[in-house]
Amino acid sequence: MAETWRDDVEAMAARWSRVSIDDVLVHVRAAIAGGASPAHATDLALAYGVGAGDPVATKRFDEHVATDLAAAVRAIDADPAFVDEIAQRTRVRLVVGDSDDRAERTPRITSYRGTGPLRAWVAIAARRMALNARRDAKPERAASDDVLADIVDREPDPELRHLRALYRTEFREALSSAIAGLPDRTRAILRLRFVEGLELAQIGKLYRVHESTASRWVTGALDQIAEATRAQLIARLAISADTADSESRMVQSGLDLSVARLLR
Repeated sequence: MAETWRDDVEAMAARWSRVSIDDVLVHVRAAIAGGASPAHATDLALAYGVGAGDPVATKRFDEHVATDLAAAVRAIDADPAFVDEIAQRTRVRLVVGDSDDRAERTPRITSYRGTGPLRAWVAIAARRMALNARRDAKPERAASDDVLADIVDREPDPELRHLRALYRTEFREALSSAIAGLPDRTRAILRLRFVEGLELAQIGKLYRVHESTASRWVTGALDQIAEATRAQLIARLAISADTADSESRMVQSGLDLSVARLLR
């Protein structure tokens, strides 16, 4: 039987650097032999490239499914923040994987079988995640000191523990404000690192950059949060510059855990 899809698949795979054209062809042939539609051969090839971690394939995938993915989430809840969060979580699951064991994460896109369009398959995955998020959503807690209570308890330095307990409300408000002032993409990257638990290499894969670049992004964001939080604490508590050292230590201590709690 003539492989009418072959030219299109070869043209697509020729742009990729991490997978060979022959491997892509083998994958597509096997999928079609197993019941996939030849009409979705390029979708099968694209899913294979993304699953293999090719950055060009991942970029093409993002462009290919972005509109349908967002529309599927928006149909459940049109709140922009919700749409962004679920779209990001869906993308993480498909491109990186969602195993609790980081060493065993497998991109869920590898389960695409080519029986329907890839965009529709992604939209269904996004809709399911959105529905689950709505079902599992809990009422937001009133602004209280409970968010950082256990962080205070875990602080080993007596002086910092005293400061956190004394200024818990001010610290939470200043930290929340500092996080809210970050660009959307920076908050998304911090959520991937400290809430979803992705390694820096995996974040780099998602954003098609080197691991060292992802590391600089995370470090820079934490430094920005620490500086903004410190500045707000000094202003809110009307303290002098001479006493700022303790506040700086308080902000830096356990910052990643504090950020993770407030990004959940």
